[in-house]
This record gives sequence, C-alpha cells and structure tokens, in this order.
Amino acid sequence: AAEPDAEIVRRLGLASHVFLWFSSAELSAPPSPARIAMLREASCTVGPFPLNSAHQARDWLNAGAQYALLAPAPSDILGNLAAAVRAAATEEALPAERLFLLVQAESTSGSAADELIAAIGSLAAKTGSGCRECERPRTVGAVAGVLLALGGATGGTAAEASLLKRLSPLGTSDRLTLVVSGLGLSAPLPRLGELHSLGIGLAAPTSLGPVPPNATSPTASPDIPPSYTPLPLQPGSALMDAGLALASIVRSDRPDGLLATIVEEAGGPALGLVFSTADSLCAALRSGRGVYWSRSRRSLWRKGDTSGSWQRLVRVAADCDSDALRFTVMQHGQPPSFCHRGTLTCWGFPRGLRALQETLEARKAAAPPGSYTKRLFDDSTLLRNKLVEEAQELAEAEDPEDVASEAADLLYFALVRCVAAGVSLAQVEEQLDRRALKVSRRPGNAKASRNEAAAEILAAAAADKELKAAANGAAAVTPEAVAWREKAAVAVASMKSTFAVLTVSAAAAGAVALARAQGA
Repeated sequence: AAEPDAEIVRRLGLASHVFLWFSSAELSAPPSPARIAMLREASCTVGPFPLNSAHQARDWLNAGAQYALLAPAPSDILGNLAAAVRAAATEEALPAERLFLLVQAESTSGSAADELIAAIGSLAAKTGSGCRECERPRTVGAVAGVLLALGGATGGTAAEASLLKRLSPLGTSDRLTLVVSGLGLSAPLPRLGELHSLGIGLAAPTSLGPVPPNATSPTASPDIPPSYTPLPLQPGSALMDAGLALASIVRSDRPDGLLATIVEEAGGPALGLVFSTADSLCAALRSGRGVYWSRSRRSLWRKGDTSGSWQRLVRVAADCDSDALRFTVMQHGQPPSFCHRGTLTCWGFPRGLRALQETLEARKAAAPPGSYTKRLFDDSTLLRNKLVEEAQELAEAEDPEDVASEAADLLYFALVRCVAAGVSLAQVEEQLDRRALKVSRRPGNAKASRNEAAAEILAAAAADKELKAAANGAAAVTPEAVAWREKAAVAVASMKSTFAVLTVSAAAAGAVALARAQGA
C-alpha cells in the first residue's frame, strides 16, 4: 500500500534534511493539519517565501519547520542581500538561526564569482564554532544557511569546482550552512562525498529506492499552478537513492568495510553496538525500521523479525569523523528489549527516568499486593492531589538537596500520570523539542484560576489530614478543617466548581460526623 506523504517525508529525513517546496498560495496561508504532520516527522526547510513577505514564514516555523527559505526578488542587488535579510528578519522578529536564503548564481567564474563569494560571506557569522557537524551552530550571521542554486549558471565545470572550494571554509568552520543545487550531475553520488569533505551539502531529488539505472527526477507536470516558483534544479537531474547517498559520505577503516553503529533509544540509553553496510542503510531508510548487517549470518538483520522486538527508526547520523553511525530508535517488544538476553540494553538494565518508566509500566500491567503505584493508577483523584502537593513542595524547597529530592518526587508522580495515559518519556521530549521551534511565545504569566484551584486542593488535603488525625485521637478538629471538607463535599455533589474532581472518602466523612458530635 502507498505510504502517506508524512511517512515518506519522515523516511527521507531520517538521515538528511528535507527541503519542502510549496506554491506561493499555500505558503501565504497557515499550514494545514496534513502539512503540520509532515513538518513534525523530519527536519524540514519550507519555502520559498518572498523576502518582502517574510512574515508568512512565522506560522510555518511555529508549526515545526526547522528553517524558512527566503527568496530575494530578481531585482535585489547581490551585494545588499545581508542588509535586506537582516531588515526583514528584524521587522518580522524572525530569528536568524531559523532562516535560509536562496541565492541564484548567474555565473561561477570571473568577477561574478568574486561578487557571489563576497555576498555569501557577508551572510555568514564572523566566527564559527569550528564544528560543522554540530546540530546547532553556536554563532550565526544574517541567516543560518544558504541554498546556492547553480542551475543555469555559466562558467563551466572547472569554474564551478573552484567556486565551491573557495566557499568551503564557511562550511567547515561552521560559519554558515552551505547547500548547493542544480549541479545537473549524471552521477551525483561520487560528487556527494567530495562536497561533504568541503563542508557543503547537496540538494537533489532523492528516492527511498531502489533507483533504476539512469533514473532522473520527474519532469514538470502540466497541472502545476503558476504560483509555484521553479525548483532550483537542473531539468532531468539524476535521482539519488537516500541510503546510497548516506553510504557515500561515511567511511570505514575496517578490512571488511563494515561501519560501526551505535544504537540508542530515543530519550533513553545506548542499546548496543552493531554494524551497517550500504545495503543495510538502504533497507533501513526504505522501511523506516532498524535494519543492520549480521556478521554471523553475513546478511541483512531486520531487528525484530523473529523476536518481535522491532525498532521504529527515528534518526540516523554520522559522527564528526564520518566513520561511525548512530541509529536513534523507538524500541518495541514485550517487554521492549534490544539484547538477546531479554534486557533493554546490552549493558544490563537502564537507570534513572528510563528505569522508572520501565518499572511503572510493569506495575501498570501487574502490580504486587499493596503497591502504592497501583493505587495511584486506580485513583486519579489521589494522583492529581499528589501532583499538586509535590509541585508546591518543590516550589518551596530552597536547599539544593531538598530541591533535588522534591523534584524527584514530582517526577515520579508526573511519570505515573504519563504511563497511565500511555505516554513515554520520548513523547515528552518530542513535545519539548517541538516547542523549542516556536518563534511566537505566550507571555507565560501565572493563571489565577489554576492557582486558586491548587490552593483549594492543598487546603482540602490539609483539612483531610487533620480530620483523619482527629478521628484517631491524635489531635483536635478545627472549625476550618470541617468547613473545608464540607465545601469539598458540596462541590463534588454539585460538579460545578474546581472541587468536582475530589471525592470524600468514607474515613473523611466519618471524621466530619465525629467533629460535629464533638461540637467543633
């Protein structure tokens, strides 16, 4: 069956960045739910947005686009691009680190090349982090990156190669992310490795494969609306296989040519060490699953085909030297296990929050007698009240040890709530990453209604404790405690106030009756 567009984009983006090219009509409106789903599946640059309409990019950046691609008008002067971009970004409050600029080259030789290099250099940061593999640059200039369109440029192959070599220091020093398109290569894969060594990326039509020999990108369809800006690609550009493209930029110093591959769980620990080949990389990206190379069987190893412990592939990345890979996965199975011994990792059991999540999931499935965690799963009111109480205690803690202790308590109850709802730590981290992409932010002021509701919950909880203590003869009952508990009981009965989620236990009800009998 055909995969939905969002899943295709997800798989194409597992090991690379994806440029999404939309019509001006579509870009001028907020992204549709289908487009938002697509943006959430991969690291995407969306555009092209006219430089004089940069405000249109805001909704797309808020929806999850990693970058917005701005396109200057043909009449814009090349030497003034940096000033024009900075003015547009400042006026629309768009962060420079979230912007790409489309630069069209008319020629790659002579004074035209000099002017082009100067213009691109003016867009770069003054200094870089020196780490071009870093996922987020420490410094940024007018924009985070440039998509340099060479399609149709005059000058020839030698001039093109010279131009890219002169631009290389901007990429290798992390002063600017450089991506070129329109090379019109009949065999792009050998050139891709060369560009990677120069710190330059290649934007080209890509397929999940397998790609037939001499396959090219689709030609323009007659039903494409005129509001589409032409793609910055040479007509009939060679079609790349995503897996082979990844294999072309990594290297191995092993005699057998295998690539060392660390497998890690999304939001969790390292699971184990495996090996990859070009064939296994193609299979992994094509299927969106963890697929490796089995040294013992000398064949593809589709993790989980026999054990049931399969993996949804989240991300593939090469290390700083391009001689090792990291697969980030979501491990499945009952229980989720990567190791052949049935444990999550090949280094035993996890620790910290991931270990807590595993324990809570086990308690939810089958808890031992007297389990407090099971009680929390069964009593949503108790869990809610404990969350409010622990949040208050964390807010009031001052000593570092107390802060750590109260934070641990709150994280425990928060994770119980997550597991009860079927939510994993990886999903929580995904939400945090998604929010980090927003460029429009709410004021973040405290909500009076929530504060009042929390205060009432805390007061009712304190009253409940006092009443229970009085029922056991440990203390006298105050009129305030009776009033708070009666207020809670009335609210539950009417279901009209913030106390509607509270319940009156038999013990508390008995304590109220006892207090009345004592004349409190």
